[in-house]
Amino acid sequence: MDRFARLCSRYFGFYRGFSIGISDVSPSAKLRKVKYDILSEGYEKAEVAIKKYEDGTLELRPGCDLLQSLEEILNGILGKLRESAGQEAMKALPWSNTPRIMAECGSKGSPLNISQMMACVGQQAVGGKRIQDGFVNRTLPHFQYHSLIPPAKGFVANSFYSGLTATEFIFHTMGGREGLVDTAVKTAETGYMARRLMKALEDLSLRYDNSVRNSENTVVQFTYGDDSLDPSKMENNDRPVQFDRLHLHISQTFPCPDEKNLYKKDLLDKVEQALDERFQSLLPKGKKFLGEIQSFFEDIVEKQKETIESCENASFIQQRTWNSCRFTETQVDEFLSSALTKYTKALVEPGEAVGAIGAQSISEPGTQMTLKTFHFAGVSSMNVTLGVPRLKEIINASKNISTPIITARLVQDNNKVGARIVKAGIEKTTLGEVCSYMKEVYHEECYLSIQLDMEAIEQLRLNIDARTVRRCILKGIRGQTRPPILRGLSERHVLIKKGSKSKLRVLVPEKDTPAFFQMTALKVALPRVIVQGIATVNRAVINEETKGGNPSYHLLVEGYGLAEVMGSPGIDGRHTTTNHLIEVEQTLGVEAARTSISSEISYIMNAYGIGIDTRHLLLLSDVMTFKGEVLGITRFGVAKMRESVLMLASFEKTTDHLFDAACHGRTDTIDGVSECIIMGKAAPIGTGMFKLLKRATRAAKPPVPSIMERGLLLA
Repeated sequence: MDRFARLCSRYFGFYRGFSIGISDVSPSAKLRKVKYDILSEGYEKAEVAIKKYEDGTLELRPGCDLLQSLEEILNGILGKLRESAGQEAMKALPWSNTPRIMAECGSKGSPLNISQMMACVGQQAVGGKRIQDGFVNRTLPHFQYHSLIPPAKGFVANSFYSGLTATEFIFHTMGGREGLVDTAVKTAETGYMARRLMKALEDLSLRYDNSVRNSENTVVQFTYGDDSLDPSKMENNDRPVQFDRLHLHISQTFPCPDEKNLYKKDLLDKVEQALDERFQSLLPKGKKFLGEIQSFFEDIVEKQKETIESCENASFIQQRTWNSCRFTETQVDEFLSSALTKYTKALVEPGEAVGAIGAQSISEPGTQMTLKTFHFAGVSSMNVTLGVPRLKEIINASKNISTPIITARLVQDNNKVGARIVKAGIEKTTLGEVCSYMKEVYHEECYLSIQLDMEAIEQLRLNIDARTVRRCILKGIRGQTRPPILRGLSERHVLIKKGSKSKLRVLVPEKDTPAFFQMTALKVALPRVIVQGIATVNRAVINEETKGGNPSYHLLVEGYGLAEVMGSPGIDGRHTTTNHLIEVEQTLGVEAARTSISSEISYIMNAYGIGIDTRHLLLLSDVMTFKGEVLGITRFGVAKMRESVLMLASFEKTTDHLFDAACHGRTDTIDGVSECIIMGKAAPIGTGMFKLLKRATRAAKPPVPSIMERGLLLA
């Protein structure tokens, strides 16, 4: 590869050159016409959606009101416009076009940049939404009041080649400003995060017993990454051997035309025998790898069966199996030998500074992420924090996060009506949301007359009537703080109209306070009484997924209360998770929190198309949980993880740690990386992990006599 890269660079440098100019992104007349047709079609669809919104006939999206539903539909339409225009622009370019070459080979730019230069810049966004009204009910004075059309909300139809209009230029600068502010703020955030990660992980290294320990010799991981493999030596999908590629290589290197082909049971028996003979030394840490080898050969056997069943001609069978899934005894032996060699070479070596490498691997991609929130997959109304802020929440182990979301699987996930009933049982519903009116009555007795909206209750699939409301007013539900006016009510103060399921009276309690003030307090407190659901849940949204052509439903619950949601009827508690680490620890334990840390960081990175090896994430998870609780990588968390005075002093609050250590007479053994650097000593990681005693090759020199001894000798 190095030689090929050198050849290409010399070819371009000396003979051909590689340049880019305005002519390379000039759109043809045909492309301009195609772009016009695409934009016209998209604008028509947008106008239809806006017309439905104005008429009130627009279909609501899950968890969205009418305007939010319109915005989601328009974002989808306008997003496809830019994609379609970009695809047409790429098709119009010849293979020799230099911007296209750069985009496709990955040296610089992307098809998106080319489409913006040639076809259409696209929708500008601020805060993840279309441009909001900055003037009185409009984005700019160039447009009509309350206008929702694409050009009035930041859609740039022109390309950089054709030039932007005045309004398009203003919208484009608004989107660009957000990016600049993001970059400026993000630099400081990610830099501080990288420093904290490095301080917490710097002294972790692999020992000779394959465990990962810190400078205090505390075990953090019994096996690095659960398999002791070096991430830098992986071939494919974080695995040490790419079996398909190795099979192809062995079949070409060792064709063995005279040997008999092994089929089905013979092949599996041969593999099992070879594994038992040669691979026992890999157990137990190589158990997963052995399972992968067996799975690969089982797939080969399945291919052989399919090949034989699909062919009628016996000679043709032999030819097909020869090419695709042929294995002889020699090939099996060579295959397993090569796999064993690759696996052994991929094992991480003792002394490896796995902590420092892990800290760099996690913090470096942070510079590529933005600070903004992104919509949850499939549901625009359910915002979930991503990027640097979310990474910061996880690493800090924050108790209060910006968007706590519980993903709840349903027992019957193919029934939408059932999903609505379960949603109604979880979502917090207040009395003010389900009553038609709340009327003050000043008569012989002062009271509030409450009429429940039974039609709305039926539509929302709620299990609420006057008795339920009475019980909630008197006792409340768990997790709700009740105001003093409600705590003063007794059973004789809350009455149900005889023979009615929807009418109640709430009498004013007898107190020294004037009835008018008590009535006002009741009128403020009663609409906030929770009559159904979980008090800590703000709302729930039904999210639809398609699996094999069949719709599948699950709930996205916004708020806290994992234990309550897991115990709700209709919820499959075994497959219900939350993105709140502390709640996972309190509900399911520290092992579940460990898994949650690695999966949450992985989810963030995948949203930006960034891949991090699982072993680095597992190491961070173990560092945050090896003390038996979730500790954040902060000044408080690191102080609980380490006892080294110099290390803590070099991190934060230097004088506090030094004075505290002097006051209590603490000692520091100078074993960590920071302490060794401060004292000018070799750190005990890598080649500094051991010491060499050099054997003397000749006798030592005789001791030099002292002055007194020399005087005696002379005498």
